[in-house]
Amino acid sequence: MSWELAEKLRARFPEVALFPRPGEEHHEEVPKPAPAPRRPAHEAAPSFLTPGVFVPKERLLDVCQALAGREFGLHYLSFVSAIDRPDAGEFEVLYHLYSFDTKEELALKVRVPRDAPAVPTVTGIWDGANWHEREAYDLFGIIFEGHPNLRRIMMTDDWVGHPLRKDYVYQDPPWLVEAARQRQKDIEGFGLGERA
Repeated sequence: MSWELAEKLRARFPEVALFPRPGEEHHEEVPKPAPAPRRPAHEAAPSFLTPGVFVPKERLLDVCQALAGREFGLHYLSFVSAIDRPDAGEFEVLYHLYSFDTKEELALKVRVPRDAPAVPTVTGIWDGANWHEREAYDLFGIIFEGHPNLRRIMMTDDWVGHPLRKDYVYQDPPWLVEAARQRQKDIEGFGLGERA
């Protein structure tokens, strides 16, 4: 993979920071998160196979407009997701972009605090972001400010919490509790339930 696209973006937007490349240690310019538990000595520092950049939240829309434009040609947003980093008190909202013309790809990450996880929507740039942002909202609780229809897409409307957060504790939604109660009554009515 070529990192030229990421470097070209950094030349235009100096405030972005490149992901560490394979075989490289972290760049000094990458803001370091709060100290995590120490890794065993045999584990290597993280590196990324897909070229990418960390983008400040306040520059996300400007950077995305440029990437979707003619100069960069990344017209396809293949997914939006998030990485929960409770040890650092943040989420990394992840965007994967692709060009069918040049076969170039680029990943963007935006760091947001866990207690106020919000970024601007990119649905005005890539229509396909609509459902991806809804999924990240549903499963992680990321708020996409300005989204045209930000609501759950996978879980039921009465679902409690966001199941892909690392601190998520499952709770049966009321409709499921009632369905289980009714099923048990039906089973007992046929003489199939537990007997005293």
